[in-house]
Amino acid sequence: MNNRPQQNKPQQGRPPQGTGTSGFRVNIDERELMTGSMELPRERRGQPAQYGEPLSGRKSALTNKELKAEKKAHKKRNRVKARKNKRVFSIMWLCMVLLLSFTLSSYLIGGSNDFFGANRKPGKVDITLPEGEMTELELADILHEAGAISKPEFFALYCKIKEDMDEFPRGLHTQIDTDMDYEALINVLQWGDDDTEVVQVVFPEGSTALQIANLLEENEVCAAQAFLDELNNGDYTNYEEVSALDGTGRYYKLEGYLFPDTYDFYKGEELDSVVGKFLHNFQRKMDDKLREKVASSGMTMDQVVILASIIQAEAASTSDMFNVSAVLHNRMEFGAEHGIMNLECDSTSFYPYKNGKEMEELGNTLSHGAYDTYTFSGLPAGAICNPGVDALNAALKPNTGGDAAGYLYFCHSDDGVAYYASTAEEHEYNKQLAGLT
Repeated sequence: MNNRPQQNKPQQGRPPQGTGTSGFRVNIDERELMTGSMELPRERRGQPAQYGEPLSGRKSALTNKELKAEKKAHKKRNRVKARKNKRVFSIMWLCMVLLLSFTLSSYLIGGSNDFFGANRKPGKVDITLPEGEMTELELADILHEAGAISKPEFFALYCKIKEDMDEFPRGLHTQIDTDMDYEALINVLQWGDDDTEVVQVVFPEGSTALQIANLLEENEVCAAQAFLDELNNGDYTNYEEVSALDGTGRYYKLEGYLFPDTYDFYKGEELDSVVGKFLHNFQRKMDDKLREKVASSGMTMDQVVILASIIQAEAASTSDMFNVSAVLHNRMEFGAEHGIMNLECDSTSFYPYKNGKEMEELGNTLSHGAYDTYTFSGLPAGAICNPGVDALNAALKPNTGGDAAGYLYFCHSDDGVAYYASTAEEHEYNKQLAGLT
């Protein structure tokens, strides 16, 4: 019999005794007990990310080369987006500038129209100017409320520059016309209707600056010489056509832009107001359609006006203007091929006078030679008269149909019959028919 004590062996299927866990056992992987991040192995290149995997997880699954490529593509997308945003900003900025320009232009045009009394309904109003101190804007507001003006801010500015507010008599002013220009309105308010006589003067198409000046003096609007001096020395650059003029070689700078029409003036009217009425009317007559024709003609506005002035002076009738225009255009375009270097128009030989008779009557035997188209080729330095709308249209659209396409000569009989020719021989024969030789 063995006397060594026997070791107690646990029975199979039972937990060991004395563990304090009642036989419960938990198996935990030691990796699960680790703290901090654990680097996972990168997926193979090209292996797609699993659905629902976070972006950071997808990035960690890319190779360094792929990360660089993605970063480069991201920068490229940002640059493209920045360029698009810049274009959008530029377009928006341009639209804002254009809108402001159109608004300002409309505002200034409205003020200019109100200055000359344009677009105001004719009528009569009574105006009361209160006693005591009165500012330019207060006066303008009173006139605006009464309906005598449309743009109080423009009227206030005009008064601030030119007028003394103490010269406006306080009290009631009755029967004030609502379609007067600023100068006339001020005259009526300051001096009354009895002291401000209105004169209506008609200026025929083709009138020269000299003829216009004499008519103004005859009607006591202003002195002729003062008016002529104003044409050269006055500042009218606020008018688009005038600002583009080059005064070099011109006898009267504004000749051609004193639109011939019927005007109402006040005796003793300010020179800038008198000249402004002519220039403002020219702007109105040069509507969008005419301006489009000028823009597509290949000529400047001044060249069109100069050519129209010759047509106005030479043509016997409105229909004749388009044939005269054809001769002048043909001479300038292909006259040299036929030995014709100059326009050779008699009307330019006597400028600034209308003709030889007027030159003799005014006691002067010399004309302004720089305008003589027998001496100088091309157009004169400036217009020789003030043309109407028909002459301006003829200058822009000469007759090009039939024989007119080859006209190089024209002449007129004393009774206004026109003759045209394409050769010098035909022209000499026409002069005989016209009784000129």
